[in-house]
Amino acid sequence: MSEIRFLTSTDEHLCDQNPGFRKDCYRSAILKKLEWQGQFAKKLSTTAVLRGGDYFHVKAANKTTMRSVGASARIHKGYHCDTYSVSGNHDMSQNDPTTISGQPLGVMFSSGVFKPLKDEIFESGSMKTRVVGVDYTVDLDVHDLKNLVKKKDENYTIAVVHALAAMAPEEKIQSFFKEPIFDYRDLVFEGCPDVYIFGHFHKDQGIVDHLGIKFINLGSISRGALTFENLERKPKVSSIIINSRGISVEEHIVPHEDAAQVFDLDKKKQLDRERRSLDDFISTLRKNIAVSTSSSVDHIRAELQQFPTDIRNLALQIIESAEAGVLDD
Repeated sequence: MSEIRFLTSTDEHLCDQNPGFRKDCYRSAILKKLEWQGQFAKKLSTTAVLRGGDYFHVKAANKTTMRSVGASARIHKGYHCDTYSVSGNHDMSQNDPTTISGQPLGVMFSSGVFKPLKDEIFESGSMKTRVVGVDYTVDLDVHDLKNLVKKKDENYTIAVVHALAAMAPEEKIQSFFKEPIFDYRDLVFEGCPDVYIFGHFHKDQGIVDHLGIKFINLGSISRGALTFENLERKPKVSSIIINSRGISVEEHIVPHEDAAQVFDLDKKKQLDRERRSLDDFISTLRKNIAVSTSSSVDHIRAELQQFPTDIRNLALQIIESAEAGVLDD
């Protein structure tokens, strides 16, 4: 039977430095997930691995070491199939796609470890599937996505897009830092792709079948930030199998450590307590802003010693502004 298989993954955010509150080695954790993907792709006999962008995290090229780029390259050289990737906003400098050649992702492209995902045809017997990549751009709109039209000689079309998208996004979140959040319902039209794979949104929104069109939006492979979402979220990849029976899509959990093992939850709780305490202190300070004697200021400064340096400095700035009579409301 003619068959084409893909493994999809997005938003790895590989970097050398640990994000805040990570107490393990974040870099090693991401590399282990990449190694597992290669083994899983071989088990599935995939035709190619498709990556949805933001493979690297830090936008400044000189902040990602060659050690990390090299480790990533060695892992992918061991894959049994090619890896294709679109470019995410973290893969470029200042959200400018023309900078990719000078970025770590550009090194992966120029070395042949990754192939830029633009417009690729995959064939198996009589089966023909076209995969189109849409890199991150600040001005992407729904009309651009509606240009992704299936061609007559294609059995199926897949679009890999680095953009925010959701099923019927709530009105209050229909834009994010001026970026649109595309509604799945707007992307179903005559001749539209059979499968959309979205990166950029880190939240796991699952796999949605809307009017026969499949939307894969499983969120980030990485769990960098300590958020309620990341405490519960399980990193996932998806498999796509295309044959004479049609398209089947399935999600797979990537082996990972429990949140309590990778995040310093005690430190986060302590900081939250300190910030709440500081908020109360600053609120009181604002209400009693008329500082009449230097001894009261000294007393306030003494109380501030219990807080970390960064937030202590913030409070001291408020005091100094108050003393100068320039405190804003």
